[in-house]
Amino acid sequence: MALQDRPNEKPEASPADLVSSLAEASLALARAASEGEAYAALDMAAHRLAALSSGRVSICELGMSPNGRALILWQSSRGGLSIGEDSLFAEWYTRASRMGGEMTPARGHIWYGLLSADTLNDETGIRVAIFLKFDEMKEELAAHAYGLADIAAAVALRIRKQKAAALERRRFDGMYETTRAWLELGADIVWEASPEGILRCRRILNRRGDISRLVDGMDLRSLRIGGGGQSLLDFLEQQGSVRHMRAHLPEDAQGRMSTGETLYVSATARRSPDEDAPYIGTFTAIGRDAPSDGTRETATMLLQMRGARIREEQHRREAEAMLQGLRLLLSQDSSREKMSRLVGLVGECIGSSDACVAEKGLDGKVRILVPQQKSPGPGAAAALDFIAAGAPRGVVGVYDIDAAEGRNIADAFGLEGCQVAALALPLRGDAAFLVCVTRRAEGFAPADLDFADRFALLLRQALLLREEQSHLAQTAKMAALGQMSASIAHELRQPLNTISLAVQNLEFLLESLDFDREAAAKKTKRVLAQVERASDVIDRMRRFGRKSVGEHASLVLRNVIENVEAIMHHVLLRAGVRLEVEISPDVTAYADQLQLEQVIGNLLQNAVDAISGIGAKHERAEGLIKITASPSPDEKGMTVLRVEDSGPGFRPEIAERVLEPFFTTKSAEHGTGLGLAICDAIIRESGGRIEIGNHAAGGFVQIVLPRQPA
Repeated sequence: MALQDRPNEKPEASPADLVSSLAEASLALARAASEGEAYAALDMAAHRLAALSSGRVSICELGMSPNGRALILWQSSRGGLSIGEDSLFAEWYTRASRMGGEMTPARGHIWYGLLSADTLNDETGIRVAIFLKFDEMKEELAAHAYGLADIAAAVALRIRKQKAAALERRRFDGMYETTRAWLELGADIVWEASPEGILRCRRILNRRGDISRLVDGMDLRSLRIGGGGQSLLDFLEQQGSVRHMRAHLPEDAQGRMSTGETLYVSATARRSPDEDAPYIGTFTAIGRDAPSDGTRETATMLLQMRGARIREEQHRREAEAMLQGLRLLLSQDSSREKMSRLVGLVGECIGSSDACVAEKGLDGKVRILVPQQKSPGPGAAAALDFIAAGAPRGVVGVYDIDAAEGRNIADAFGLEGCQVAALALPLRGDAAFLVCVTRRAEGFAPADLDFADRFALLLRQALLLREEQSHLAQTAKMAALGQMSASIAHELRQPLNTISLAVQNLEFLLESLDFDREAAAKKTKRVLAQVERASDVIDRMRRFGRKSVGEHASLVLRNVIENVEAIMHHVLLRAGVRLEVEISPDVTAYADQLQLEQVIGNLLQNAVDAISGIGAKHERAEGLIKITASPSPDEKGMTVLRVEDSGPGFRPEIAERVLEPFFTTKSAEHGTGLGLAICDAIIRESGGRIEIGNHAAGGFVQIVLPRQPA
């Protein structure tokens, strides 16, 4: 089961008191300084939301597994609703993510859920979800839920940043204290000794390698300390530590000490029996006429530590960005969404103010893949040729805006800044490039460009994924043409037969003694009409088989359906299936026309197969396919295209799997299981989704598409 209902508490309070309590919970959440405080505040908020809605509520903190699956990291216990990590939850998360986190029902409207804004999870991958089960949705309740989810996500991000910063401070403080202790002791040598007392130098300070050569390998028993002449090993065994006491070396070693210097030792014994080096300490050489210069390397060491910390912080941020990029690459988003978010991520990491990914096809035409709404300028092709010639693969080209080449590149792609950086993203066919600008007067830092070069691997993988999907879609289209070959042959045979008969009649007229020019003209006109009809059939097939380049535009859906109907006419006719289309001429959708025609053609073929009993037993009555389209009543700016058939519908055990690649109930000669999976990928690339279900007389597939570009 996806959820288990628990008895919900019903506090006796007026609506005003409940709203006040919810505001109190939100304030407590905003003030939370730890995860425990944040979770307690969310529990209280779930309780108040449930009371306000007279329903059941669950607030969850969600993360992503390495394979891109959504995980429930924490769940409230006081709202009366429990959500499980099952297929219902996974399906809901995929749909809600595609819709930007808006209020989305689970399958069967068992419950509704929303997500915090995706801009709040860029660094951690954490999102907050609020699930509600109620009889009637209230706008005020939805507004409270959206605000609460965003506050919770922001608090989760803040607390995790604070924890990371605190851990980093502790690590640095430990390094600093260790170094300061060495400096306070004026240490020249840092050493450790084995359980047998054999000394080994671990660090040489102040360039005192001469002392290291004297003491390395020495037995602690041979070192005498203080005035009593006790060995250092015995003293440590008895006292546990020694601080800044004079050390007497064996005579042969003492004679090699620098004139006028005295050696002092500080040491401690670590009591753990598992220690490989139970004794650690330092040696300090002090001149006879001058005090110890214990800070002579302080500045150098602190500068080194600062540089090391800066490098470590940079590597940590790069690692986090790469991990986030991998998470995006493995997500359920479309390849276009992945590229858009990856470009935004790399731009944020390198200090870019604007960026785009441009592609130059084998036809020489330049297309901007990200952002989708941007169009290339007239000099885009020349700019990409210049970038490709000046920057070999894997090398970032940098151009100042003040220079002619930098200005030409920026103008070609509508970018504004002080410096342009361009990086080739080599593919198997078309050439793609990442072009970005920065408004920083000093331009891009070398470390930033190095990171962009490394991050480009993820961008290239996203582009390759898009390319593979395009090849797969084209393969499926050719397979669909193969399935329609019999119908195409029939449609061509009719005009050819007519032409053949007309030509035979013309031959008879020409041989006749009383040649009738008017009759010959009619026969010739009929031949030309049939030639044009055959030509139209071939043109439609050639257009259907052409590979799409992803050119999205606002499409009149009735015109799209008419094009597909013309191609599928004989398929429907041979199967005895009637097609009804109820679409107003003003209903539009934003998509690639060739891709959308491919999707609708696939859906019609599947509907014909279902009505004909291919893939599922079906006692056929009337074969009917009905296509409708209208603006979505629930989602602003979206259009719903619905294809219904009079077939057996979708069985419950396969309804959840029909969009999976290679899943099919048909035999090998009728399907590969890729059709609906490719349709799903195409529609998601356009910013939409596919929904599957049954109606009273059969099954339906519903396509939800935007009317305008995002």
